[in-house]
Amino acid sequence: MQADQQVPATPDGAQAPLVVIIDDEDQLAFAELLQDEGLDAISLHPDDLDGDILAKATTVIVDQYLDNWSSRSRSSIPFAMKIPDGLSLASVLRSHVEASGDRKGPPASAVSFVLRTGEAEKIGAGLPRAAREYLLAGQYNLEWVFDKGYLPEAGKPSSAARIAQLAIATASLPSDWGPESGDPGARWLRLPQSDWAEDARWQVEQCRPPQHVVAQRTAGRAWLRWFLHRILPFPTFLIDGRKVAASLGLTTSALEEVLQSDSELKRKLDEALYQGPLNTFMGLRWWRAGVGHVINEMLQECGLEDELDLASIGFAASSLHGSALPRLNIDDPVLELSADYSVSADPISASDAVRLQPDDWPPYADEPWAHRKHLESEADPDLMALVVSMDRWHLRGARASDETVRPEPPMAHGNELGRSE
Repeated sequence: MQADQQVPATPDGAQAPLVVIIDDEDQLAFAELLQDEGLDAISLHPDDLDGDILAKATTVIVDQYLDNWSSRSRSSIPFAMKIPDGLSLASVLRSHVEASGDRKGPPASAVSFVLRTGEAEKIGAGLPRAAREYLLAGQYNLEWVFDKGYLPEAGKPSSAARIAQLAIATASLPSDWGPESGDPGARWLRLPQSDWAEDARWQVEQCRPPQHVVAQRTAGRAWLRWFLHRILPFPTFLIDGRKVAASLGLTTSALEEVLQSDSELKRKLDEALYQGPLNTFMGLRWWRAGVGHVINEMLQECGLEDELDLASIGFAASSLHGSALPRLNIDDPVLELSADYSVSADPISASDAVRLQPDDWPPYADEPWAHRKHLESEADPDLMALVVSMDRWHLRGARASDETVRPEPPMAHGNELGRSE
């Protein structure tokens, strides 16, 4: 698209989200990938950007190292006006978009800013690899950081698809977050009208969303950033497939088998599947309250009552699926976190684990754990540094006395944020 062309409209008459790519190298091919995702996109050199284009943008993508931008280094430009890199350019452009310099008040609509660079590892040196994108984004006042060399895992969307989801999520943010607006956050999340909706609403509130004056002042961008940085990466009111599988007493491969079937269990889990904005941005997510409701229904249909007995839950899941499913051989499953913040595919027993306290882990998210075998020799000092102080003390004491320390296990089907039925 050329800078002077009109932004096309979507089939319902609304303008398609516009993504503006600012890079010192031609990004036309990537802009075309975004257009294939249903967006409008334009690739510009920094010298070609103007205020009219920026004013139309829904999402702005900036490259970090703008080496082919000679005009920014002219000697006639005062030092304070020189822009050394994409991070500083993004800050300047955000100030223009939000009119922070002319004191007009909050913006009328939100604009998301992301960094897309081939040097993410260099910029994020020292940060845990699995958390690098959102930790860098939070550090530099961005919505997200994308690596140009990103290769999606099986079942995960491409960078273009993820950026498209972000642009659409930004464009769909409510414009009114005032006291008379009802519950704009729940509407944005597309909270289903279901028997477990109130439990889900309560769980959302436990995660302390910025849904009042801060959301109003930022045109909803504070809500978007909370969702991106503090909800999607963690087990909160939304949970990923590994947590769902553990809650059902099943292996991760068993859940994959269910999701590829047309069984009654698949149908019930689909009712708990999160369908709101950014629904596959980091892979599929399910409403925790919805999964808890599925578990309770399964147990009732099978004449079982103990919702903390994973063997009963696994039996009920197999019964609802219509055939035997591989079950967990532990009754106190927790998800294992590595020093790089990646989560193991299958859970471990809380009896064999210690609790972790990673930097920036939300207090309302489920606690992360590490297997004791990785810590007993202190061969992984980075992981040992994350261990909760009390458990670290127990680890050292256990090595000295050859005793086994067993932390208190969590609730069996991962409903830590839920209210009792």
